[in-house]
This record gives sequence, C-alpha cells and structure tokens, in this order.
Amino acid sequence: MSRLPASIRQRLKKEANEWDALISQQSPDEVGEQIEMAEPFGVPRPPRQPVSVRLDPSDLTMLKRLARRKGIPYTQLMAMWLHERIEWEKDKRPA
Repeated sequence: MSRLPASIRQRLKKEANEWDALISQQSPDEVGEQIEMAEPFGVPRPPRQPVSVRLDPSDLTMLKRLARRKGIPYTQLMAMWLHERIEWEKDKRPA
C-alpha cells in the first residue's frame, strides 16, 4: 500500500517515463557524466525519539529470540510491530 496519493504517483510515473525517453537518446558516456555530477537525493525525516518501556522479562526474552530469528535488532522489531499496530488501528477506526 503506497502512502502517496494516486495523483502524485501518476505524475511521478509520467516524469520517470519522460526521463527514460530522454536518457535513451543519449550515449552511455553522457549518461555516466550526468550521474557523476548529480547530487544524492535525501528525504528529510524527523529524528526518532527514544522511549522507555517496562516489559516482563519473559516477554523481553521471547522478543529477543524472535528478533534473532529474523536477523534484526529487537528494538527494531518492537518499533515495526508498534508501527504495524498503529496503522491497523488507524485503518480500522470508522471515518
């Protein structure tokens, strides 16, 4: 599910197609030159806030095991689950 509105997605897709058409007319050397001169695109994102949560020791142990199986830090797993639940609650709520 995309977070961008359909109108913006369509505009970006159209722009991407225009760029593809333009680039296909240039030689690989010209394209390489332009890529070298391009500045990296960065999306500003507000910094994350640390939060302290008291958990039952057995829950924390299980959380760490699950995270280890998935190959990610347990704090990242907690943040993912929390985010998923917030999105689910937000979508579930009647408008």
